[in-house]
Amino acid sequence: MNADMYLPCQPYWLCRSLMLTFYVVVASVVIWIIILVIREYIRIKNRTKYVQERRRLHYKERHRLKSERVIQRSKRPKRPRKRR
Repeated sequence: MNADMYLPCQPYWLCRSLMLTFYVVVASVVIWIIILVIREYIRIKNRTKYVQERRRLHYKERHRLKSERVIQRSKRPKRPRKRR
């Protein structure tokens, strides 16, 4: 018994549009992952630079600087207040 593994797609315009949609989605996911990796690399690089600068300082100086420079974290957007 021979089983057909490949069945031609009918109608052609539907299959073509589905493949184009698939290509666009895959390309956007790849671009999103690349942007995410670059952002994480920059974040790690800045963090290591900050930690290395602190390690060079004496303990007392390090704790004096702690209040002056805080690592900036992304802030959540504020929700509007509910009016009663």
